[in-house]
Amino acid sequence: MRNKNLILVSSIALSLAITVGGVIISGGNKNSKHNKDTANVSGNDISSLLSSINTENLTSGVISSEDSSSENETSSNTETSSKVESGKPSTSDTTSSSTDNPITNTLFPGYKYNSVFDIEDNVFLDALRYTGYNLEKHRKDGKMWQYILSADKKWRGWLSNITYGGGSSGLETTADGLPNIKAFERGGLVCASFATYVYFNYLPNIAKIDTSCLDKAEKTWNAQSFYLAAQKWLAKGYTYNIGFTAKNRADGIEFHPDEEIPIGSIIVFRDLASPGKTEADHITIYVGKKNGYHWVIQTGNKNGPEFCAVERFKFGPDPQWPLKIFATPTCIYDAVGEANKTPEVDSSADLVTSEVASKPEDTEVPGEQ
Repeated sequence: MRNKNLILVSSIALSLAITVGGVIISGGNKNSKHNKDTANVSGNDISSLLSSINTENLTSGVISSEDSSSENETSSNTETSSKVESGKPSTSDTTSSSTDNPITNTLFPGYKYNSVFDIEDNVFLDALRYTGYNLEKHRKDGKMWQYILSADKKWRGWLSNITYGGGSSGLETTADGLPNIKAFERGGLVCASFATYVYFNYLPNIAKIDTSCLDKAEKTWNAQSFYLAAQKWLAKGYTYNIGFTAKNRADGIEFHPDEEIPIGSIIVFRDLASPGKTEADHITIYVGKKNGYHWVIQTGNKNGPEFCAVERFKFGPDPQWPLKIFATPTCIYDAVGEANKTPEVDSSADLVTSEVASKPEDTEVPGEQ
């Protein structure tokens, strides 16, 4: 409804023309009934009308045009909004993506989103490890959560045997119903098929998290197809969009989400080299913020599954720009949260057994000397 109101307000504003001597000069067919009616509107009437319009609504909710006059300006181009300060829109190097769902941060009420996820140990890192990525060596080398250039990863012994390629759907399984890593090694994975593997293969078949409520991409190897599937999750209420602000800086993307991004969220990117493009060009899975970077796991080059940071996606031969963030779907979040719950203890039983449970003075406890 809010978007419809913005469109209506914008239409009203656009239909108003120049006031000359209390007469509105309007474009279009001067013989139309509309023009005859508006010719009788006074300047005072227009002032009254404009005063009733929320100024902030005119400076927010406006679709970004990605002005070609600024090479540094890029935008999600979908229901974007400019930040408003002192009643004025922000400068042109700032672009934002607004949320598309009114339930924004009430989807998981009452507790912090990532309270059920440990950035160092979660099912999404497990999914990366399952591909053959040597997460243990990555940690042992002391390089975890440090940005490493793509070319410098090859000799470190971290990467799996899966390379970049569209020969796998991400859904291939073994005779035992487990993700078929050998098939991925033969056919390769791309960004969308890697995300498909994580969400629709590893999670249900290894982590035992049911994701059947979520629509799969019709073409699991295609970023736009995965993006369209995620929009269906949104429409069905399984996720919501998290807004963000992104600025193009010389040293990378200055990225500020409007709220904490849940681990496991899908971050969609578009092609930075195509101004005005709103189709997805890349799919990633968010795994947390650490050391100043917003980290994702992805497959985007011949390294295969690996870590990358949102702030670094503007570099390389195929630069990308953040387009949309889909928060971790409820079916995943709830399953992980349920598994991490501390079992409830019967307080009456505690009263009966408290004396027995107390530690005798002569009991040896490991670590206590």
